[in-house]
Amino acid sequence: MHLRIALSCSFILLCFFFSCTKQKSKRIDTFYYNETEAIANLDPALISYRSAIWVGTQIFNGLVELDSSLQIKGCIAKSWDIDSTGKIWTFHLRTDVYFHSHPSFGHDSSRIVTAGDFKYSFERICNASTKSTGLWLYSSTIKDAKEFHLRTKKISTYDSISGIVVVNDSTLRLELIKPTASFLAMLTMPYCWVVPKEVVELEQQNFGMKPIGTGPFTLASWKPEIDMVLDRNTRYFKVDSSYKQLPYLNQVQISFVKDSKSEFLQFTRGEYDFIGSLDPVIAPTVVTTDGKSLREKYKNFTLFECGVHSVEYYGMLLDTSNPIVKNIPLSSSALVRHALNLAIDREKIVRFVLRGAAIPATNGILPPSMPGFSSDVKGYTYNLDSAQKLLALAGFPQGNGFPPITLQIGANERSASVAEVVQENWKQLGINVTIVQVTFPKHLSMIRNGELPLWRTSWIGDYPDPENFLALFASKNFSPKGPNTTHFYHQMVDSLMEIADSPLLPSSERYKLYNQIEEIVLKNAPWILLYYNKVQWLVQPNVRGMYLDGSNRLLLEKVSKSL
Repeated sequence: MHLRIALSCSFILLCFFFSCTKQKSKRIDTFYYNETEAIANLDPALISYRSAIWVGTQIFNGLVELDSSLQIKGCIAKSWDIDSTGKIWTFHLRTDVYFHSHPSFGHDSSRIVTAGDFKYSFERICNASTKSTGLWLYSSTIKDAKEFHLRTKKISTYDSISGIVVVNDSTLRLELIKPTASFLAMLTMPYCWVVPKEVVELEQQNFGMKPIGTGPFTLASWKPEIDMVLDRNTRYFKVDSSYKQLPYLNQVQISFVKDSKSEFLQFTRGEYDFIGSLDPVIAPTVVTTDGKSLREKYKNFTLFECGVHSVEYYGMLLDTSNPIVKNIPLSSSALVRHALNLAIDREKIVRFVLRGAAIPATNGILPPSMPGFSSDVKGYTYNLDSAQKLLALAGFPQGNGFPPITLQIGANERSASVAEVVQENWKQLGINVTIVQVTFPKHLSMIRNGELPLWRTSWIGDYPDPENFLALFASKNFSPKGPNTTHFYHQMVDSLMEIADSPLLPSSERYKLYNQIEEIVLKNAPWILLYYNKVQWLVQPNVRGMYLDGSNRLLLEKVSKSL
């Protein structure tokens, strides 16, 4: 502990020195940032974590998107109609949207996006050979999507999804299984970004390393875990309020420095234009105790702070048929899972490890920023005495007879610091935990494939609707095809999920049903909730046009830099 304090003090002195030095001269038309988490793939069929989504947002577009108020607006679709049944959606596309340049397009090196491209992109997600984690989105909403997926498992050649119809090049019709309140919001997800068939079929498995989309920037170069360069898309279809073509920037340069302290030092020297999170060790020296403003020596920077649609948790695999959980009582005993939840001092983690940059997750699954959050939904608060009693009832008094367990986390300092506190908390129960760190892409792959009994991860809301969070507990969404990585199953949850997503219900009634689902999930405890995220961005004073909202998106198409 004394060594850690000494290192922290040394780091603070270094920060002060570097922050007082003159910033390095950087190109005014280029945006520089660092990503501490590795990116394995930029294929929209496989994008589901923040670092990849941030880059993918610069490269791809979909039918619709969220505005700065998190309201849904048209993107490649300029308008849409819904029939009286609520099941037939007709989208009218812009006719001036081009894919990024690629030799496979022939002499013109590009072509206009058509309704057929969306049909191809959506069916590709549903094709069994793609192995997309976004299958659940389509199979649960679009007519014949699930059946199409099953058909592609059996034969190499296949027909198409009858619920996706190309009326003409600029008109796409989607038929839903049933009216779905959250459907339009779902279409803002990365799984709904459009891709070109010619390039995908040419590149095949390499498409995720050589992505072609329609977004404001194109991928110019990528050396995994070293750096990435995005160039301005000179044929981008969007303009600003003065009809000036977007984006303003000519280039985006991304480095992959894993150490967040080094990242901060380089930011203070002007090497990065922004950083998307503050290391807990650094935060107290930079931000005031209330987390709302910067300390005096960092006043020249701009601070963005916001509660976001995100929850951090440890997941537990509940599939007792999986040999990975054999002889580990996490999956078989709700009493054990309750005890582990009660033994965690979330207030201590937020105060001393995260330095106030989070909210203790003592309520339900929904974070406070998400529509539908209710403070009446009560989760777990620290109670060691109750935890010990529950563990004894489960047959493990003082932890006697409880087998050693492994908690796997990503290669991230913040996650490791939190895990160390949890490790000490559980040691008080007599439970010994080994912490293992692996690179994030590998970690995520192991979670999806059911290779871990206990793991750390987070869920970041893809769209501002509670359905997006509670879908993680629907049995139809079992991983690897969907986001239910714990394989939690409860018949009442499945029934309530179906009812709650009716567009005939007012939002207030839908939210009440989702709160009931939260109560059931908390009682069964497939997750060990840790905290709801707050995000703090630091931005250089010459950067214009950035904003932070509950979705924690990085939108660079309207960002510029001044001298």
